[in-house]
Amino acid sequence: MNRIILGVMILLAYLALSTNISLYNIGFGVLVALGVLALVPFRSQPVQAGDIPKGFKALVLYLLLMIKNTIVGGLQVARLVLDPAMPLKSGVVAVDPDCDHELGQALSAHAISLSPGELLIETDESGTMYIHSLDVAQTERVTRQEQKYRRSLLKLIFGEV
Repeated sequence: MNRIILGVMILLAYLALSTNISLYNIGFGVLVALGVLALVPFRSQPVQAGDIPKGFKALVLYLLLMIKNTIVGGLQVARLVLDPAMPLKSGVVAVDPDCDHELGQALSAHAISLSPGELLIETDESGTMYIHSLDVAQTERVTRQEQKYRRSLLKLIFGEV
């Protein structure tokens, strides 16, 4: 029942944003709503009212972490590139995502790839992420602890991710 209500809400939002209520556009809106519903993971248990403030706070913290990582990573890459000695210690680091759900793995990979100086190369069958880094020591030290923090925030945002 929750999926039907969400599907109708997505359809209504689509129609309100498109401002076109032709039969063709309604049909396309139904396809859009079905596509979104196919991509959205649903919790096995309903969201409790007390979970919403915690989830919102975790979302804000997650976004602030991404902004901080982007700025700090950009400054570190600029420092490495502008240094005449070019003190690059590049290499590949394996990071366990500590997550069984595909959405959690994808968001962790996205967060890592957003950080300047780090790029996700591959994810194997077990979910281990292989990251190319300009500074391996920095990546090994920071990424593993941040991965646990990101994972805890994602659990609060999406439930069991």
